[in-house]
Amino acid sequence: MQKQEINEKGIAIFYYPEYLLSYDVIVEKALLGNTFRGFHRIDRSKPGASKTYRELFKVEKQNIIKYLKNVKSENELHEFSNEICKKLKFKLKRNINNDQLNSYNKIRKPVDIMIEHLVAIGEDFKKQRKKIAKLLFLPLDSQMFSSDYVFDDKFLDDLEIKRNFTFKDIKKEDDYKEIQKYLIKRAKELNLDSRIFFDLVWNNRYKSNGKNLLCTNVKQSAKKKNICKK
Repeated sequence: MQKQEINEKGIAIFYYPEYLLSYDVIVEKALLGNTFRGFHRIDRSKPGASKTYRELFKVEKQNIIKYLKNVKSENELHEFSNEICKKLKFKLKRNINNDQLNSYNKIRKPVDIMIEHLVAIGEDFKKQRKKIAKLLFLPLDSQMFSSDYVFDDKFLDDLEIKRNFTFKDIKKEDDYKEIQKYLIKRAKELNLDSRIFFDLVWNNRYKSNGKNLLCTNVKQSAKKKNICKK
């Protein structure tokens, strides 16, 4: 895995993307269906987690855009993401088995993905994109934990994380914060400009010819491909 290749791709994708999209389009396209497989509905005739996430991001549109444009620190972004998670958890309890909502990262990961895409591709953040991208939190899932490029063995052992962990296995906020803190250090060790560049390891997206984050996903739907060929 070439460090320089990942860093160069990260700079292009997260700082200088092509084919920018509107907020509303990103909200519809950023989250894949498999992100929500672990959110089992109480009543299958009622909306599930996918719709709950998208509806909340639509309702909070102006608030989210305004906040992201003015965010000044990692801690501010973390607290703002926590507020979104609290609102989501309240809504999810209506039709998602409540015992499935006890994992911090299970609720947080889709929020991190959505904010990542809004910043990396959104038309609203042309002036602030690079500044915000440096603050972004890496969405944590099985592909990240299984990568010895992203996580070294010692850190995983120290935090009692296994290579086969999935996103739901990071149950506590303190563990999530410790992981994200480590990722900043790890990125510096590997000469990456930001920890969010690690997300290009997912499905080897750093090898893609895609010109923005959405288009680096090699398993694109036909609609995504049309967007990427804009």
